[in-house]
Amino acid sequence: MKRLIILLAALLIPLAAVPASAAQLRVFVAEMNAVGVQNRDEMKVTLQTLLASRLNNERIVAVGSAAEADVLVSGTYIAIGKMFSVDALARTSAGRTLTRTFVQGESQDELIPAVGKLADKLSAELVKLYSGGPLAAPGVSLAPVPAAKTEIIRSEQQVRLAPAGEFIKPRDYEQGSSGGWVSKRLDGAANLMATGKTLPDGSREIFLAENRRLSCYRQARDMKLVSEAEFKATEKIVSLDTLDTVAGMDIYVTIIRGDDLASQVWQMQGDKLIRVAENLPFFFRAFSLAGGPKRLYAQPMGRDRDFFGAVSEATRQGANITLKNPIQMPRFGDIYTFNQFRDSEGKILTVVINPDNYLVVYDQGLKELWRSNDKFGGSELYFQKEDLENARTTGDKNRWIFMNQRIQVTAGGEVLVGRNDGFFVIGNARSYKKGAVYCLLWNGSSLEEKWRTKETQNYMPDYWLDESRNELLILQTVQRPGIATTGASSLSVKKVE
Repeated sequence: MKRLIILLAALLIPLAAVPASAAQLRVFVAEMNAVGVQNRDEMKVTLQTLLASRLNNERIVAVGSAAEADVLVSGTYIAIGKMFSVDALARTSAGRTLTRTFVQGESQDELIPAVGKLADKLSAELVKLYSGGPLAAPGVSLAPVPAAKTEIIRSEQQVRLAPAGEFIKPRDYEQGSSGGWVSKRLDGAANLMATGKTLPDGSREIFLAENRRLSCYRQARDMKLVSEAEFKATEKIVSLDTLDTVAGMDIYVTIIRGDDLASQVWQMQGDKLIRVAENLPFFFRAFSLAGGPKRLYAQPMGRDRDFFGAVSEATRQGANITLKNPIQMPRFGDIYTFNQFRDSEGKILTVVINPDNYLVVYDQGLKELWRSNDKFGGSELYFQKEDLENARTTGDKNRWIFMNQRIQVTAGGEVLVGRNDGFFVIGNARSYKKGAVYCLLWNGSSLEEKWRTKETQNYMPDYWLDESRNELLILQTVQRPGIATTGASSLSVKKVE
C-alpha cells in the first residue's frame, strides 16, 4: 500500500508542475464591419472566419461566443479603390481597450496574407499583455493564487522602477490646456473656424462657418455676433481661411456648388461682411508651411480626381488668382492633408494624414520614413461628387469626400494635429463624441508626443494655435443640427504653458 501511494505521488508531481500560464487565452472575434466593398454581408463573415481561424495557437484559442471569452476582437475593413485596410480593436469583456492594430494592402490578392499578419500582431500584443496568465491583464480581478517563493519577484531587487516621467499624471495630462476661457452657447453647428484681426481694445475677430453660413464674432469677455452672410442652398462651405493683406483681412471661403468649385473672398468693412470676389475655381488654404510666414495656397479640382494638380502659392488681384512655386506632393497629399517641418539638420520633411487617418512622414525625396500606430484627424465635414461609374460597387450615385483635420506647424517645428475619437461609421455616416489636440515633435526617427489637451466632451470640428498669444482655440459642437434646429457650438481658449 505504501508503495502504491509513493507511485501515485510520483505521477502527480509532473502534473502539479505545469504552470498556470499554460492555460489558453479565450478570444471571440465579432462580425467585422466592411466599407466600400461589394457583398458587404458576405465580406463581414469571411473576415470574421479568416481572423478567428488564424488567432488559434498555443497561447490563444478562438471561441464561438462573447460570453465565454476573455477578450473581444472587433474590426473594420475599408476599401478605397484598389487599396484596403483592416483595422482591429481588442478589448476586455468589460469594454476596456487593450490594443489596436492594422494592416493594409494594394489588391485583393493580398487580403488573406494581410489577415494572417493582423492575427500575428494581435497575438503578440495579447500574449504580452497576458504574460502573467490568460486573465492577468490590467482591469481584470482574480482570486489570489499562492505562488512558490521562487516565483515571487521582489521589487526592490529585480524590478526596475519606471521614472516618474513615464506616467501621465492629471496635471501633466492637461498640460497645454490649462487655464483659459469658454464661450456661451453659439447658435449653429459650425464646422470651421479662422481668426481675424486683433482690435485696439484687445478683442479678437473670430470667423465661423456652417454649411451655408459665414459669421463674424468679436471675442473678448464673451462672443458677440457682429455680422453674418447666408449662402445658396446649392452651395456648401468646405474650408475657411484668413490672410492679412495690405488691402485688409481677406476671408477665403472655399465653396462646392454642384460638382464644381465656386469659392469666394470676403472682407470685413466696418461691421459688415462684404464679398469682394466669387466663382473662383480653387480650393484655398492659408497657413504657415514648415512654420514659416503665413501664405495663401491653392489647388484646382479635377473631373475624375477630387484634388487635381499641384498645390501652389497663390496671390489675388481682384477676381484673378495667380499661382507660383508648386509644391511636390507625396502620395495621398492634398492641400488640406499635409504640412512640412524641418528636422534638426534643417531638412524639409512632409507630414500627411492618409485616407486611413494615420500620420505619415516623408523625406525630401518623398520616401516614407515613419507611420503612426494611432489614428489622428477625423471629421464629419464632407462634400459629394456624382460618381455613376462606381454606383454599382458603392450603392450610391455620389462619391463622398471627407475633409480632415488640418495639420499646423509652429515656428519651433512642433506639429499640431487634432484627433476625434469615439465614433461609429455606418457607410458614410460618421459621428464623433470627443476630441483632443496633440503636439508632436520629430526626434530624428519618429513624431513623439510633447503634450496633448484633455479630451473634449463633444465633437471637435476645428482648432487653431494662436502663436502670437500662445493660446489654443478649440471649436466644439455642443448640439448637432436636426430637422427643427441648426445646432449649437462653443469656443474655448486655453493658455499653452
